[in-house]
Amino acid sequence: MRRLLKTSLHMSDRQKDSALGFGIILAVAVLYYFQWAYYLTGLEGSKVNIDQPERYFWWANDSVTYRAAGEWLFGRDDNDMIGNRPWLYPLWLGLARTLFGGDAESVLWFSQFLMWLASGAFLYLTLRNTLKSTPVAILGAGIFYSHPSPLILTFHGMTESMNFLLISIFCWLLTRNSKGRIRHALFALVLATVTKPIYLVHLVLLVGYIFLRERDEPRRKQAGTLVLIFIPIWIQLILSFIATGKPTVSGIGTFTFKDYFVADVYMQAEGTEWRETTALIDNWTLQRQLSYLWENKRLTALTFRRHIIDDNLWTGSFFTLGEGNRTREFAMAFNAAAAYLHVLMAPLVIYYICSSRYNANREIAAILYLAMLVQVLTSGISTGQEDRLLITTMPLWIVVYSLTLAGLHTAVGNVPEKSLS
Repeated sequence: MRRLLKTSLHMSDRQKDSALGFGIILAVAVLYYFQWAYYLTGLEGSKVNIDQPERYFWWANDSVTYRAAGEWLFGRDDNDMIGNRPWLYPLWLGLARTLFGGDAESVLWFSQFLMWLASGAFLYLTLRNTLKSTPVAILGAGIFYSHPSPLILTFHGMTESMNFLLISIFCWLLTRNSKGRIRHALFALVLATVTKPIYLVHLVLLVGYIFLRERDEPRRKQAGTLVLIFIPIWIQLILSFIATGKPTVSGIGTFTFKDYFVADVYMQAEGTEWRETTALIDNWTLQRQLSYLWENKRLTALTFRRHIIDDNLWTGSFFTLGEGNRTREFAMAFNAAAAYLHVLMAPLVIYYICSSRYNANREIAAILYLAMLVQVLTSGISTGQEDRLLITTMPLWIVVYSLTLAGLHTAVGNVPEKSLS
């Protein structure tokens, strides 16, 4: 207690202000979380139960495959799910079931609640340290905390809670004032990739950027550092080879492309049903799939557009169940507002990144915005997940839009009045 009091006495006014804002947003977030949790627990038909998390923790089909991969890791099941479900989240599930047995789901729910809370905390720290503004940091973290979809996902055995945390840490590391910040951020992105493989594309792009950015550093030293940073990827390749005979980060992308994108185009072109279609194209090679899409170029483009906007972006969450569930309309309204925001901010962000007038944080904004765009575009091959595929871009766009607006505002404020005429 004395040490804490002594530390507080030596804090600067700026540090005290930051700590005050941090404490307030966390306290409000906890209250907000539990009022929704108990509302949903008492709602008939809801798939959230804070008193008995185990009732619905494995409700979603995908959660069962994550659990199966975790059971395989601990030698309790014979399956090849690790080839599609990278090891980090299944390891967490399997470890909890090993250590806590029948209480595993309660432990997993609480740990995911802490991940949700920590994600907003890292967003707060990112914005506070970068923009030096406590109100902006509170607002950014508050936007994240207020969306019901991330909150509800903490009650299910899905990767999103861990994904939010890792991407928020990625943002925080990238904005720190340290020499190795890009490499530290790269490691966080590697961990995110063995949680949700959608980041693999951006991971490759970021590695290429590091090589271009640091041309003076010996290539052998760079390669050695990257080998160490990529250890989680090597682990996944080894585990998938043991389970399936093929070293892959995840085979889910190939499956999704054929059974959800090619099949969707085929259904519309030929007038078939989904299950019938997946059986008809089951033996198609990738070349045959691409040829079919090329033969139906217009329909392919329209399907890709519909998947991104109608099915993944401008939608709600299928986890918000129950008659009269208020969170469903809340999530849909939030996602619709975010969709408009993305359109409005796109020219401003691109201008901010490309214009030579702005120097502060342009590099950070470019890296984060590209990560967001990659995730949005790759979601175009999937459907039926509602906002689950794009909800994890929230930390990225909250930080990018905050940096952009703050950077543009500061630049305008520094322009002499006579130059505006």
